[in-house]
Formats: sequence, structure tokens, C-alpha cells
Amino acid sequence: MSELHFLGLGGTDEVGASSYLYRLHEGNLLIDAGARPGSVGEAALPQLERLAEHPPTAMILTHAHLDHVGALPVVIRRFPNLPIYCTEATARIAALVLGDTLKVSTSQGYPLFSAGEMKRTLERLRPVAYFTRVSDHGFAFTLLPSGHLLGAASVLIESGARSVFHTGDVSNVATPVVDAAWLPAAVTPVDAVVSESTYGDTLLPARKEQVRTFVTAIGETIRGGGRVLIPSFALGRAQEITQILQTAMAGGLIPSVPVHLDGLTRSVTEAYEAMLPLLPEPLQNRAKVSRQAPFLSGTVNLVRDRRERDGIIASERPCVVIASSGMLHAGASPQYARAWLPHAQNALFVVGYQDAESPGRRLLELQQGGEVLLQNGEGALEPVPAYSRVERFYLSAHADRGGLLGMIARYSPGKVLLTHGEKRARTNMAGYLDTRHDVVLPAAGDLVPLRDSGRRRGAFISTAPRKLEALKERHARTTVAVRYDPATHQVMIQLPDRLDGDLFGEGEYTLEVLRGKLTRIKLKEHDHAGADAADTLQETEPAGQS
Repeated sequence: MSELHFLGLGGTDEVGASSYLYRLHEGNLLIDAGARPGSVGEAALPQLERLAEHPPTAMILTHAHLDHVGALPVVIRRFPNLPIYCTEATARIAALVLGDTLKVSTSQGYPLFSAGEMKRTLERLRPVAYFTRVSDHGFAFTLLPSGHLLGAASVLIESGARSVFHTGDVSNVATPVVDAAWLPAAVTPVDAVVSESTYGDTLLPARKEQVRTFVTAIGETIRGGGRVLIPSFALGRAQEITQILQTAMAGGLIPSVPVHLDGLTRSVTEAYEAMLPLLPEPLQNRAKVSRQAPFLSGTVNLVRDRRERDGIIASERPCVVIASSGMLHAGASPQYARAWLPHAQNALFVVGYQDAESPGRRLLELQQGGEVLLQNGEGALEPVPAYSRVERFYLSAHADRGGLLGMIARYSPGKVLLTHGEKRARTNMAGYLDTRHDVVLPAAGDLVPLRDSGRRRGAFISTAPRKLEALKERHARTTVAVRYDPATHQVMIQLPDRLDGDLFGEGEYTLEVLRGKLTRIKLKEHDHAGADAADTLQETEPAGQS
């Protein structure tokens, strides 16, 4: 097959089990091999059996989150000599994640791999630096900082005269523990972009504002005598929250109380301490000036065993617990939630993505006093009433729709494949991509050609500037002002004091606003004759919480 093709083995129309095969002229390149959080045994794996038809020549690990690395030893079981390229930080973190995956899957009775297979897998890792072009396999690739997690990378793939940009999980916002994704200074055209779309249907609130309200909510709970549980992804998110809390306590914004790290967050945070030279420069400088450990200092405490955890759960002393898992599937966080959710003075704050079937998503959708199913100490699910304060704060490590559109536009591709997103997110984002470009929403198992469509590349928004001009001309007699901001890909409309049927045709209009809510405008006729069309405004659920 001479044409370049993309084959999604998992992580296409879902967030989980990410694994992607690129069929290139010179050989096959496999990117990632993840597991599905919350699933066990074969159900947790991508369609790795498809690799028998298309054996990979080389492999790239974009980062070490479970949904990208959890099935890596299963691949090496089948291809024991496969070289796996990644950054140094990813190689270090992968060892922790695979060790935890082995422990959890074994306790569930469905181990995905053995200790020996994990060891052989780690021996296949070949760390490479960012911006280093690797061409040992005929095709070439370069790892670029993606901002999602310490060591995370996007991949620029070159095959002959063709090029493909694989975003991986990406974030265009810097945090205390990772810099923002790198972008080329000028537009750099490629034949295709394969992009994640986790928040493809959402414009996230400004991160600084979210941090401020998050700190305020924690302070209110602690001053009220309550305890705060923050279910968190152990990699990156837990360390960022630790930094936020340390800074807030030092500045007097939050009372100084114990901050307990439990579950996988313990070993990962210790690993982050050892990787200080790989962390952002401001954090390195702060640690050097203060002569204190960047994370494990002040009131931060590692919960070493079950006895210590039970003591924290039983204590009525105000504190903050940061515990894995971030979606409340398993691990330490459900144990705290079971004890604390029934009490109104406590709080549970969600700070990351929740998949559609996760206990964390169901908890967010509950009315106060409703019940959520959580694992008990034996792994069985039991209902738990939720009377405590439950809120979501967007401290995501993923770019929102605006950030993704900006990144895609910088590479001006002829074709765009949207992966790593639920149906709503992918469909919504596809609607914002220019219709003059090929946009594909592949399902797992689909083989998609990556050839450039040959269509003219242009702005990545479905409403062309000339259409906006026509809209302004049509309503020139009104006070409507329409402006398109190319930096944020937003259309801003200033409405007149009075809406009438001449301005809007009959139907339903949806406007998305920055604060994350949807405002729905409906136009309908009055019952009495000759009346003008009336408008009604209705607020709906926060965007992204379907």
C-alpha cells in the first residue's frame, strides 16, 4: 500500500485505550498503547490484534498516562524487539504507571501482563530529547513539547515528501509544573493533522480565575470546619494542586492545614522531586531560593499505609486530601469519598476530565442528597449519599476548542482527523473546522488515507469572513455589530436593544459564552394577531457536562 494511512486501534471515539498506527511508505509507526480506565482484562485493551496484519517498525510513547501506556507490555509481548521512543521524563514516569497497573489489575484478578513483561518493556524504552529528528527507520519523526504533562510530546512525522502532525494530548496553557505546548513561529503546512478533541465542545474558563475560585472554595470549607477531598490524576494534576495549595497557604488565602497525598500520587510526587531539572525553570528557581523541596515541604504529608489513611478519615480535623484516582473509579479516593460525602460540612472538588461512565461524572450530575456508587474496601460497589459540597473546577491539562483550533491552523493541513473525544466533543469541533478541508471522525478499526485533499488551505472556522460581511450588510439598518476575532476564533455579536423577527429568522439559536454555560435564544410568535416575534432566554447546563 503506497498511500499513507491512519489506523486507530483505540482512543478514536473515546477517551481511553489510545493507540494509533501510521502506515507509511517505509514502514509502520505505532503511537501509544493505552488501557481503558475502569475496565478489566481484554475489555481494557485497544484492538492490538490488528497489529498482526500491520507489524510496527518502531513505536512512540507520547506520555505516561494510563490511557496511553497501560497496554505497552502487551505490545512488547507480541513484538519483543520493538524500539519505543519517548522523552526522558516519560520513561521515568512510565515505570511507575506500569507498576501500579500491574498491581491493580492483579488485585482485580485480570492482570494485563506479568512483572517480567513489564521489565522487558521498560528495557525497550529509548529516551530522546525534544526537537531531535529521528530517521533510523526510513521515515522520520520529531518529538515536540505538548504541554499536557511533564515529558508529554506531540509528533511531527515525515514520510517521503509527506508530513503528518499528531498532537497527542495537548495543552496551550502553562501551569506551575509544565510549560505550554510548543508551536512553530510561522504557519508550517502539513498534509494532515491528527488531533485530540477531549474538550472539542468547550471553551474553558480562564485558568487564573478558576484557580482563584478553587482556592476560595477550599478556604471556605476549611474555615467551616470541613475536610476537602480532591480526587486527582496522580501525574501532573496532583503536583499542580500541591503547588497551588502551598502558594495559597503561604499567602494567607487558605488556613495552614495538613495536605495529605494518597494512592499513586505519593510515588509520583516523590518521582517529580527527583526530576526537578526537567521541571519548568520558575519552579526550579523557587526551590533553589527557598532551599525547600518543591512539593514535599510545609504541611504536605505522604499517606504511607492503610492505618494512616483510616486515621485521617476518622479525624474531624480540617485537612485537604489529594488522592487517586481522579475519576473515583478505584484507588484511595473512593475510600475518603465514602466517609466524607454524607456530611454537609465537607467538600469534594473535581478538577479534571470525567468520562461518561465514571463515578465522578455521575456525582457531578447528582442533586444534593442523591446516591453515587463507589467501591468499598473489597472492590464491590455500594451506594453512598452525597450531602457534601460538590463542585467542578476546570484545571484541565487539555486544550479547549479554541486552543485546538489555533494549533491546527498553525499547521494548515489539507486533512484533519479528530480522535480522543466523546461523540459530542468531536462532532462539535468538526463543525468549527473549515468545510473546505477534509475532516474525518474515525472509529476504532477504520483505515483512513492521509493524503492532502488538494483543497485550498485557509482559516479554520466554518463562517468565512465574506459571510460575516454579508450578515453585516443584511442588518445594516439595525444596531447589530458583528466581529470575528482570528486569535480566538470567536464571533462576537452586539445585539440591538430590541430583538424582532426581521433580525432573526424563526428557529432556535445557541450561543456559547466564555464562562462555560449555554444561553439558548428561542423566537416564537405571540398568540395575539399582528404581534412581533418574542424572544426568550433560557440557561442550560454547563458546557461539557453532558
